[in-house]
Amino acid sequence: MYRPLFAILLIAALALPTFAQEATTELEANLTEECVTEYDASVDYFPEKVEITEAENLTVTYFNNYKHVTVADAFFDAPVFDYVLVQCGTPAPDAEDFPEGTQFIEVPTGNLISLTTTELPFVTELGLLDHLVGVDSIMFVSTPEVIERYDEGEIVEVGSGSTINLEQVLNTDPDLVITNGYNPDTDAHPVLLEAGIFTALLAEYREATPLGQAEWIKYTALFYNEEARANEVYDEVTASYNEARELAASVPEDERPTVLWNALSTYDNTWSIPGAETFPGHLIQDAGGQIAMGEEAQSDSAYLGFEAVYEGALEADVWIANLFGINTLDEVLAIDPRYADFAPVINGNTWNNDLDTNINGGNNYYELGVIHPDLVLKDLVAIFHPDLMPDHEFTFYRQIPAGE
Repeated sequence: MYRPLFAILLIAALALPTFAQEATTELEANLTEECVTEYDASVDYFPEKVEITEAENLTVTYFNNYKHVTVADAFFDAPVFDYVLVQCGTPAPDAEDFPEGTQFIEVPTGNLISLTTTELPFVTELGLLDHLVGVDSIMFVSTPEVIERYDEGEIVEVGSGSTINLEQVLNTDPDLVITNGYNPDTDAHPVLLEAGIFTALLAEYREATPLGQAEWIKYTALFYNEEARANEVYDEVTASYNEARELAASVPEDERPTVLWNALSTYDNTWSIPGAETFPGHLIQDAGGQIAMGEEAQSDSAYLGFEAVYEGALEADVWIANLFGINTLDEVLAIDPRYADFAPVINGNTWNNDLDTNINGGNNYYELGVIHPDLVLKDLVAIFHPDLMPDHEFTFYRQIPAGE
């Protein structure tokens, strides 16, 4: 009767060394500072992972020693960009297993150049400022930590677009350049790729939801194995955003103000009215408002003439103008005196998103606001329903005064 027990103990004894060996080789956290010195193909070198839940244009697939990342819709009619991020000290997978043009990089990587201000809060929140060696221009940067490092000589300007200063870029010995894409004929990324510099497209501005934009912090984190920190930041932002959204959700439908968004663009003489499924459309609805003329488009924006908006939204309750370089309503009326007929102008309920703007016109709404849509949403809830947030201190929006 002892034979079965003996057999079980023998099997357990034989198996024990295997279990112990696996326990000693499992990583408890990602390697954020060092490379692997003794590669073991059975080890998961990325025990801390991200899951993409809101961003529609970003994917990541984990393997034991590398990550396959794709970026879609980086600009109009853009191809899918493929990146393979290999844990340093481990072998790269076969390039033939990936689409032509796939870029390979070892992670955690090193020197970073950012050609977009929206990337800077991601870098700051992830604690990666020591890696930042270059920006396109410091003029429009609002993140104080970046400005401080520039003043200390730790960051240089490299220019932007197809005329980027390639010599200055190479002087910083970059391991990674992150940039937005708009038009390959005028963008910097084709020039950088031609020079053999690893260049990653950031497509946060193409996302349709505020939390989808904020989730691109995980993209930056992938290059530095900082998934744990990215999850922490994103979860906090999501919780804060949902708290404000739930507060506004209590407002009855018949008490939701009609919100006129944007103003006539003097560039193309059109007025962009967002649809319900666009980024501003989600913000307005989550803040307890209704989009003026939102029926003109759903997943896109309608580009209308002044007369069409004048006819359709003259009696809106609130106007979020999003104008550049104006201080007073008098200056708004100087652009077009017909604005004076709109109800929000008459009632003094016209707002602009330029409360936090630097002396060169750099607007933190387009920088800090990307990683913190919760702060944007709280501003809008306070505008639409001031009784819900009576002591609110605005971050991005200011009420436009009549002028002197």
